[in-house]
Amino acid sequence: MGLAKTFMRSAVAEQQVRMIVSNGFRIAPASDLIGDTGWGHAGFVRALGIPGVARAVSLISDLIGGFPWDAYTTHGREVAKKVTPRPLLLEQPNPEEVRMVTMSAWVADYLLHGNAVGVYTERNALGVPTAIVPVPACRVGVRRVDGQTYSVLPEGAIEYSIGTRTFSAHDIFHVKGLAEPGELRGLGVLEAHLNGRGSLDLAEELARQARNIDGNGIPTGVLKATSPDVTPDQLREAKALWMETQRDRTVAALAPSTEFQALAWKPEELQLVEARQFSLLETANLFGLPPRYLGASSGDSMTYSTQESEAIELLKLSIGGHLARFEQTLSLAFPRGTQVRADLGALLRSDTVARYGAYKTGIDAGFLLPSEAREKEDDLPPIDGIDDRPPRQQTQPPVPNSQPAAIVPLPTRKGNAS
Repeated sequence: MGLAKTFMRSAVAEQQVRMIVSNGFRIAPASDLIGDTGWGHAGFVRALGIPGVARAVSLISDLIGGFPWDAYTTHGREVAKKVTPRPLLLEQPNPEEVRMVTMSAWVADYLLHGNAVGVYTERNALGVPTAIVPVPACRVGVRRVDGQTYSVLPEGAIEYSIGTRTFSAHDIFHVKGLAEPGELRGLGVLEAHLNGRGSLDLAEELARQARNIDGNGIPTGVLKATSPDVTPDQLREAKALWMETQRDRTVAALAPSTEFQALAWKPEELQLVEARQFSLLETANLFGLPPRYLGASSGDSMTYSTQESEAIELLKLSIGGHLARFEQTLSLAFPRGTQVRADLGALLRSDTVARYGAYKTGIDAGFLLPSEAREKEDDLPPIDGIDDRPPRQQTQPPVPNSQPAAIVPLPTRKGNAS
């Protein structure tokens, strides 16, 4: 074993010398206010109660959570090589559950609270983490040690608090979302748009109105008098009789000289359909998704769209930034020269005809070997000596022996103009 492999990061990160002034904040603000107006666990559940938000969060979190994660190292090599077998930290970060569950929960917390947090609980002999326990972001505090409040960490270091325990940045896995320069926590969708006047509040109110449009605040009908001799007492008696028959679900009977007219307010007449479409469009913009993924109309054409172009658009414009944050944060847990990357093959994988055509082009051009092409296909086993085989010559179609008959011009009639 070389000496270079024995040198790992120090117990306290070097970032303590970078004196950035910052007050102490919770990772997710107002974590102790978990009522209906808070941004903690209740806010998390409340946001997922909005159909458009639930769809956006589940789509992005399940997509990123389903990716395989691999480590690539350049130690002693010019080209990065995949580390095999896959490190335990990437194969199953939390030993108590599968990778899909852990990663998708982190991504959901990251999208809504702006942060994904975990505690490194196990390390191997070289000090590389092998297990993480996920922690809800709304239960984590973070601050920079100012030297006035007691802390075991030196002044200027970043300190995390979970319950009654404190941790250094070396022991914390923290994916921070969009934030101002120098801030120790990311800004989430809940904090920015679920504050009593944000877009998520509008979406929640529109959903409530659409559910209750036929029941709350709207009378079921009008009881009219067909004769001018009907007294108010007779109308009240007729109304009470009508309400009684409605409760018992029996045959309704009207008093003489009275008429019942049912009322129905359609959502289209109240412009709720257009309002909810606009709400879905705003929700799609919040999460960086194409509006059609949430069922909103954006007016764009899908005529020339393909599965591959859709995947590239989703990667570049929607989840690319989220992936980069998780990849770089996971890379910090490994020695220098090792990078963590998500395997995007399943997302960017084109159809069989397109893949095989690309392989043939690469093999004919000489920059791709047949064995490398077979390695890219998971269901094709390797074949010994396939790279030493001569390329197969394409056979030309047979040429017929008989010559085509000569074309004889037709005679023209006399007197006809040519």
